[in-house]
Amino acid sequence: MSEMSKKWKARLLSSSLPLEHEVSKILSKYNFFTSYDYSYSRKENATNKDFSVDILGSAYAPFNNSNKLIASLNVLAECKFREEGKIWAFLPALPDANDVEFTLGATIKSLNHFSTRKVDAEDIYDFESLFPFSLKGTEISISSGEVFDKDIRHGILQLKYALPYLIKDSIESNCYGHLEDTEPDFIVPVLITNADLYIFNQEFSIDNVKEANNIDDIAIKTPYLILKNTSSPDFIQHHKTVFKNFSKIRSSTNINEFEAKQRLFKDKKYNIYESPLKEVEDLERSPTYISNKYYSQFFICHLNSFDEFINTLQITINKSLKRKLNKKTQ
Repeated sequence: MSEMSKKWKARLLSSSLPLEHEVSKILSKYNFFTSYDYSYSRKENATNKDFSVDILGSAYAPFNNSNKLIASLNVLAECKFREEGKIWAFLPALPDANDVEFTLGATIKSLNHFSTRKVDAEDIYDFESLFPFSLKGTEISISSGEVFDKDIRHGILQLKYALPYLIKDSIESNCYGHLEDTEPDFIVPVLITNADLYIFNQEFSIDNVKEANNIDDIAIKTPYLILKNTSSPDFIQHHKTVFKNFSKIRSSTNINEFEAKQRLFKDKKYNIYESPLKEVEDLERSPTYISNKYYSQFFICHLNSFDEFINTLQITINKSLKRKLNKKTQ
């Protein structure tokens, strides 16, 4: 085979188009409707520029009955194909730091309070607790020795800057739609790659790296993980732009119905509930609480494990709804 004939295949693969198709096929298997290039706008050097995330897949719980729709699940997926010999390796969360650095329930973005249903978050917490957590990762080329994190950061930022638009659209759809059609929305951002994923050992250190013969001496392969990403001032400004004047939605008829219903779901021990009226004001103000809740944690998944990831995700969403429905609290 000539070098020229090899180049077009390598470049086609590196475009991530075949990877996107593989991801779409998996989503379709689980009854998702998929669309390519979810577009959004972002200011860059004082000019608005158009960007996009590779795939948006939407499905409706309970996922196997088109006549019974009780929630929507949106998977926002960015795809990164890597050449053979490249791996992604991530720092482990420090011992006993998970409760400080990570928030269970912040990776699956639940907008259930903009509906008349209550979601049992315990099932979502249990799902997210199965994933290793990391604060930072990098790409390593085993063959060339290059180490850089540009593509990982780029993929996460693509998801992050698109999320406000998707969250806003979801809330507006429920607030201005027919009340009987409003159901909880779940939004799941995931970065998908064919590169092997590794978590460095807790003993990871400068000396460990110097003494290692290969990556397996200092890291453990994982099918997926959750990555924490803090919000920059640029992202906060981007968020404020997306949600400018958003509090006007408080005048919609549905949101008062949502408020009344969510008040009935108040936690009896702590006397608190998720207030949609307060949330729209917070989304407009963009405080740290909002960044941590919606934009701080992202799934990263190997292509070979994406089928299992989606299957377990749908089971988790169904459980969180069924437990609520069985309690007859509506």
